[in-house]
Amino acid sequence: MKKSIGLVVVLLITGFVFSITFLTDITYNTDVSYASAEIERILSNYGIKIGSLTSEVDIKLALQEILNIGYFSTVSYNLNEETGTLSLYFTPNPSPEKIVIEYLGDKLIDKKTIQSVVTVKEGIPINFNELQTSMKKIQDLYVQNGYQFVEISTNLKIDDQGVRLEPIEVNKKSYEANTLVFLIKEYSLWDLELKGELAQLDKEQIKKRINFDFKKDWNKKFFLFRPSAKETYPSIQKIQNIYVSLTQIPLFADDVNLSFEMVDIEENKGGELILVLNGSLRRLIDKEPVFIEEIEFIGNESIPLFRLNEQVTKYVSPITYAYNLDLLYAYDAVQQLYIKEGYLYTAIIPEYKAEEQKLVFEIKEAKVGDVEVIQKEDAKTQKYIVDSLVKIKPGEPVNQKKLQDTYISFVGTGFFENVEIVPYQQDENIIGFKITPIEKEKLGKLIGGIQWSPPKKEEDKWYKGFSGSLEVQWANPFGYGETFDLKTTMVPLSKQYVFEFDFDIIKLLGSNLNLGTNIKYTINPDETSYLLKDKKITSELQFGISPRYQIYDFSYLTSSFSFNHYKFEETTEDATDTSTSSETIKSLNTLDSSIGYIYDTIDSPYRPYNGYYFKVNDIMGFEINNIDDNYIGVNLEGKLFKSYYKFTLGSRLRLSTVVDEKDLYPDFWVGGFNSVRTYPFYEKDGDAALLLLNTELVYELARGDIPLDLFGFFDLGNATGDISTIFSQPIWSFGGGLKITVPLFGQLSFGYGWDKNLEGNFWIGLGQVF
Repeated sequence: MKKSIGLVVVLLITGFVFSITFLTDITYNTDVSYASAEIERILSNYGIKIGSLTSEVDIKLALQEILNIGYFSTVSYNLNEETGTLSLYFTPNPSPEKIVIEYLGDKLIDKKTIQSVVTVKEGIPINFNELQTSMKKIQDLYVQNGYQFVEISTNLKIDDQGVRLEPIEVNKKSYEANTLVFLIKEYSLWDLELKGELAQLDKEQIKKRINFDFKKDWNKKFFLFRPSAKETYPSIQKIQNIYVSLTQIPLFADDVNLSFEMVDIEENKGGELILVLNGSLRRLIDKEPVFIEEIEFIGNESIPLFRLNEQVTKYVSPITYAYNLDLLYAYDAVQQLYIKEGYLYTAIIPEYKAEEQKLVFEIKEAKVGDVEVIQKEDAKTQKYIVDSLVKIKPGEPVNQKKLQDTYISFVGTGFFENVEIVPYQQDENIIGFKITPIEKEKLGKLIGGIQWSPPKKEEDKWYKGFSGSLEVQWANPFGYGETFDLKTTMVPLSKQYVFEFDFDIIKLLGSNLNLGTNIKYTINPDETSYLLKDKKITSELQFGISPRYQIYDFSYLTSSFSFNHYKFEETTEDATDTSTSSETIKSLNTLDSSIGYIYDTIDSPYRPYNGYYFKVNDIMGFEINNIDDNYIGVNLEGKLFKSYYKFTLGSRLRLSTVVDEKDLYPDFWVGGFNSVRTYPFYEKDGDAALLLLNTELVYELARGDIPLDLFGFFDLGNATGDISTIFSQPIWSFGGGLKITVPLFGQLSFGYGWDKNLEGNFWIGLGQVF
């Protein structure tokens, strides 16, 4: 009996304290359909539903969990115990009609990528959890791409007045309170600051040595000479590169540290950081100044002594006093000389010997160790060809020029997309190298160009104004260094059609001999020829062979021999009746030969950036049936490619002349895609001399899988029957266009230019003009 009474008392107390109520209805003060499923699940978990008993403790716990969903800034309730009605009051977060992303910086990551990680939705209240997750994912995107200095914020404000979207103006754009703006502030590296003893150093010189594009200096550059703005941002890789650069500057002591400080530069968009270097200078002497009686170099093999003295005496001279900083500058000058000459792995150890009052530089030049060429499993190029392209040899001093020559040697063949050259420490002062050539995946390449000029005769159809050439090239398909070429040139207005097949092979049977052969057939349906002067040539058949022998790196002795068979019509008048004549088909056979020299360091035959080309050869030939009928001449040609920032300047100059009294050598001509652009092929011809100048200035718009270039050009050319008039009345043109490198097709160019009469013309080209 007592137990029963006690239980009743406990139930009465519990019901009074926790106010258990039988629910007859649950109401919401606003539409919560976007979160209704979650709300109903939480209420159900706490037993809060119509037709059940519930307590205020359960209601409070449930509302706290509902608040954690993230859609509401406040959630409250009112429980009417008499009617059993539970009223829930929600204060939703602002509902943005639009969600936009704005940058304070240079858009290091494109907007579509950022939008893909934003989960906040338009048209419903902002979910705090999704907002925080979206901001973290944006931050993670930047970190994954190497950019750790970035700040993510929004225009969502929370204060004692509640939660709201504030109007905002950014990048000269105004957004109302109905728009959620993700504001991404990217921090660039503005400038360098030197502190401590380092403040004695020249800041601008240190910046050059760090080799980083500080935003302050970037802003001062002319826009065409600027690298991408992304280069001014301190990615993880760039920070590592700065650390490496600092280790190569011998002026710093071990206590030098690197840090970043935020600054506010009003005229610059985005955030700004200052790179701060703080610490001590390296000590070569304990007390200063010291007297220098003598300067000595030990171990120098590659750089003459006078050049080393020349650098050191800029800061320290014998029979003088010197301070620690003077010695550091002299030490740095010696190291920089070795780096400038390409001896990157040379160790230099300075020491001041007080007893002898002598400044000593001990120089340890690194030597090449093992050189391992690693070809991929699917590589087809024969090993003897690959080995011949390697220009670094074991035992030689490690020199950057030899490494560059190796790169140019591989890529310059046109067989390789790239070559990876990886150094490793093999032993003290011994550097080994692993070389991995990357062969091109596409075998074929299209080269040539087409242009249109108005037909000069009214009766000619418009399509006869098209002229052009097309070359299909297969480079190294079998791996023996062979190249196959099929070429065709069609000039309807001149009624001339040329078909040519070339075959070339390098390193024949593992030797230094390169061999080229060619077959060319030319037809002239209407006997209009630009081959031999005053002869109505109907066709030409040519067989040629051109051996080249490599005497040094990039240097070749050249020769060529060709047999030419011409057919032409000759008009013969009737001896008894001069008013009548007959046409007779005759033939002419000539033999050509040439000996010359070529020097070629151009880094790519398809899209050159740097290099030189020089060619000189004689021109000799004679008629086979009459050796007294002959000709002789000379050909000079030079090319230059030089890159600076995003600009590449390319130029070609060719001069040729021949003495040909019997009209046996084909006429020179200018005009067409590979000669003077905007003019048709054979615009000018002559049998005595040729002058050709091509100049291009190329600006790199994009460099990657599909390079894009903007270019301007100036062409000038002349072909004459008298060498003394070669500079008289040349044709010339100028213009510009776009070049794009398309996979499987090669370089495709679209150009428009004007001739000397300022008449415009459009053309499409494949491959390099020169």
